[in-house]
Amino acid sequence: MRSYPPVLLDLLDEGRVRYAGMIRFDLGEGSFGFIRQSSDYVYGGVTYKAMLDGLIEVSSLSRGSGTSASGFVLRLSESPDNGITPDVLLNIEDYDYRDRPVTIYDLHRHPDTGAVLGDPVIMERGYINAIIHNDDPDAGFLMTVESESRAIDYSRTNGRIRSQEDQQRRAAGDRFFEHASLTGRQKIKWGKT
Repeated sequence: MRSYPPVLLDLLDEGRVRYAGMIRFDLGEGSFGFIRQSSDYVYGGVTYKAMLDGLIEVSSLSRGSGTSASGFVLRLSESPDNGITPDVLLNIEDYDYRDRPVTIYDLHRHPDTGAVLGDPVIMERGYINAIIHNDDPDAGFLMTVESESRAIDYSRTNGRIRSQEDQQRRAAGDRFFEHASLTGRQKIKWGKT
């Protein structure tokens, strides 16, 4: 269970906490982060590049029961003043992004001092499904990242057989499939009979 600093709990009760949204992309070539504030922030070995309000939009994060997968959408706008040009946004196509993890965090800050109040809180995790580029005459160049929640793991069907490498991508350190390749293959009917 997560514990929060007492000062944060008091400020949450008062409704006076400031939030800074953070997004982390774990692509094949490395991890990249963005934060909605005016200065960079380092967390978990990743430097979250500062982006001003309005440059990052996150769709509503839906919560449901069961194992049904829900999606969310991230939208990044060009910002030449921050070094985010259309060319930078188009370069994402050069990276290994399909089915790579994306994590959305909330960073709590003190409303008066701006001090960070504990580690960022994970709001949603998912996998990148598709990236769409649009050149909007009013908003400028936009990159839309369509993502699926991690519940997609429960409903995705394909001919692939789980392996230790596949399991490590989903849960690093989990050793469930460690000896699976040594046992041979058996087809087991699961669920309805």
